[in-house]
Order: sequence, then structure tokens, then C-alpha cells
Amino acid sequence: MTKIEKLLIHSNNVYTTQDLAVIWEISDKTKLWNIIRHYLRVNKLTRIHKGIYALTPTTSTKPYTSFELGQKLITPSYISFYTALAKHGIISQYYENIHLAALISKSLQIDNQTFVYHKIKNSVFYDPTGIKDQTTYQIADPERAICDSLYLFPNLAFDNLDSIDTQKLSQIATIYHNKRLIQSVKKLIKITQK
Repeated sequence: MTKIEKLLIHSNNVYTTQDLAVIWEISDKTKLWNIIRHYLRVNKLTRIHKGIYALTPTTSTKPYTSFELGQKLITPSYISFYTALAKHGIISQYYENIHLAALISKSLQIDNQTFVYHKIKNSVFYDPTGIKDQTTYQIADPERAICDSLYLFPNLAFDNLDSIDTQKLSQIATIYHNKRLIQSVKKLIKITQK
């Protein structure tokens, strides 16, 4: 099986240099860089950002998503805040930027897409409660996205809370160890019960 065939059958569509080393089973960095350069030259791979690659559209029929790319640019991270809230139908506003939770705050522009990383404290970030694995990326479920958002943006308003599991929302709020957030969640639950 060729190296490109290995990428074609892989579940990911965006690869870091380290991903390529693992998939291709190459430990020699010089050899790895030479192979990457070769595939870039023959238009089989494209460089998206420093150390981030994807198969070219002529090589693969499965394009990468902005969510997958966002998680590869800053690792570890997961989709949350406005992006997850909009995807789950909790807010109706459209946000062009992709918002992610990470261990650092940063903003990156790749092509015409802006990725905004919001820092969450380690103990919260590494708690997997309410984070769903979607194969090529991870996303906060509705309750986790609400808690992440209220943790950093206490005055954020929500448009549709009909599908929220209030018990799960209360449970997730406790992982932040933040009294203000827990009070905000209690108020939100009262609103949903009216």
C-alpha cells in the first residue's frame, strides 16, 4: 500500500507532521520531510499551515471541514461556544468564525476562515463530560457549550433551550467550580421550566 493510499483509507482528512509520521510509520525526521516535500511537489499533498497538510482535491474526494482543521491548528482543542451553540440550534445568530475551547487564547486566519481559541482552565478543559467525538473533530454537546459560554461570557443570551437536558446542564456546571456559573445555570433552568 502506498503512503497516499494509507491516507485515503484513514478517517482523518487533515494531518499534522506527527500524524503523517505515525500513519506512514517513519521515525526518521529527514526521511519524513523528504517524503512530504515530494508529495507537495507532485501535487498529492497541500500545505494548509505550518506543519498541517491535507490531500489535494485531485487526490481525494473527501474534503476536510473547518471543524477538523480548527482542531489540528491548536491541539488539544474542541469546538464550543458560539459555533457549537449555533450548530445545536441554541442560538440563531450566524458566526463566521469557528470558536474552540483550548488551553491558550489565540486567533488564526487560514484562507478566509478565522479560528478563535478561548482559554479554559485545565481542570475544566480535560474533563470529558459533555464533549462528543465526531471522528474527525470533537464538539461540546449543547449543555457543555452553554456552560463553556456562560463561564467566559456571563451575559450571553440563548434563543432556544427546548432540547436542553436540565439535569445534565446542572451536572456539567459543577465541573467549573464557579459559583457565578452555577447561579447562571440555575436561573437558566428556571426559565426553561416556565
